[in-house]
Amino acid sequence: MSTIAQKTENAGLHIIDSGLADYRDVLQQQHQLCKERQQGKIPDTVLITEHNSVITLGARQSANKLLTSRDELTKKQIDVVDIHRGGGATAHNPGQLVFYPILNLRELGLDISEYIRKLEEIGIELLAQLNVASQRREGFPGLWVKNKKIASIGVRVSKFTTYHGMAINIQNDLSIFSHIIPCGLDEVEMTSVLNETEIRYSMNEVKNQLSDILKNHLGRRRLPKWLKKPLPASENYNNTSSILNRLGIETICHSANCPNQGQCWSAGTATVLILGDVCTRNCKFCSVACGKPIPPDPAEPKRIAEMAEQLETKYLVITSVNRDDLPDGGAGHFRDCIEEVRSRCPNVKFEILTPDFRNCQTNAIEILADALPFVFAHNIETISSLYRKARPGGNYQRSLDLLNLARQTYANIPTKSSIMLGLGETDTEVEQTLRDLHDVGCDRITIGQYLKPSKDSLEVFEYIPPAKFDWWKQRAVELGFNWAISAPFARSSYLAEKENTL
Repeated sequence: MSTIAQKTENAGLHIIDSGLADYRDVLQQQHQLCKERQQGKIPDTVLITEHNSVITLGARQSANKLLTSRDELTKKQIDVVDIHRGGGATAHNPGQLVFYPILNLRELGLDISEYIRKLEEIGIELLAQLNVASQRREGFPGLWVKNKKIASIGVRVSKFTTYHGMAINIQNDLSIFSHIIPCGLDEVEMTSVLNETEIRYSMNEVKNQLSDILKNHLGRRRLPKWLKKPLPASENYNNTSSILNRLGIETICHSANCPNQGQCWSAGTATVLILGDVCTRNCKFCSVACGKPIPPDPAEPKRIAEMAEQLETKYLVITSVNRDDLPDGGAGHFRDCIEEVRSRCPNVKFEILTPDFRNCQTNAIEILADALPFVFAHNIETISSLYRKARPGGNYQRSLDLLNLARQTYANIPTKSSIMLGLGETDTEVEQTLRDLHDVGCDRITIGQYLKPSKDSLEVFEYIPPAKFDWWKQRAVELGFNWAISAPFARSSYLAEKENTL
């Protein structure tokens, strides 16, 4: 077996560069690593290699088409290996980059189709860095440059664990493909980066580029123990879920994949999401769908009032998607929901978590005044320097302006905001954000850990330990906040009903 030249680790992903290696040796290595991954002895691992000349025949016999006899191939020092992966015949030789991911798909949250697309994404990104524009072709796994094939995929999955992988032609001798019908596709022509660009790259540099892309696409941070919660399983949880479903009530708990859903629903509380479940913005920290929303539902206030009555709600948090398509940003609908609930359940207390009411802040604040009293909340979400990355549709100063306007307009009404940690902020930046919030009259704050809510959301940069959250709570008090929750699972509406006066 080839000597391992390099081994790196990122967020639980091991990358092993096996150099120029015999195919049979690497196949044996894959089998061993696959077994160890299934047993949980190793983390997700990717082997990167180049192979001595070899033709491999896949499990799909109809796609295994040799044009040269095995005896002739042996004379040409081309090995032939029968293997149990998807796809048909393909070829490997020096100058072709091959990588074999040994991954647990269940832990990554991917099915086999999504995994194939992920491999294609990785190949497309690498080739783009090498000045080659490649594309998928529906029904034919791999990558193409116009009508020529530049990358092949053949995988196998056993007990949710992958092996085999992807081969990308960088600067290998393409004549080896003349001995086969690649992947069983008649008249397919193969190409390479060298053929397309006339540039000969250092294979070590290409491997380093691939390693970085693999880390971005497949590297993941394992949840520490303090961020693991049991699945919900209680009568109260099921009752809350049943009422919400029957009345067609959207919740931010569900739409944003909140980790506290089990705890809150088991306690008979939920944060209702009004104005639909489609947002006019596409914030990268959020999993709520983005697109063109439908008009507000005039029956929604009555349904929410019925929910509050059936759940015997004492404290109701109402939030919404961004509705930049509405002249008042949805403020009138917030007001209508509060008034309808209050008419049926007069003892309910309210907290509203609003969008930033872009272009209509003054009008929105005036409309909402008809529904007082309530706690007015608007989330700053993150530090100023991360807005372009995490909240491109938002504006840091605009959010501060809204909180300031609410404080100036609503006498004796608490104002509240929330910030996520773990996106790459520094302590200095977090403290400045807290100071900015306090300077505009915000007197309540929640501080929580950012957790990636969907596969397309931003990656977690860092998991913050509980002791640091305790420290931030004390710091918030020292800065003048009179109500603070700071903990890994803290969210804007988490424990909102508690009288946590400090």
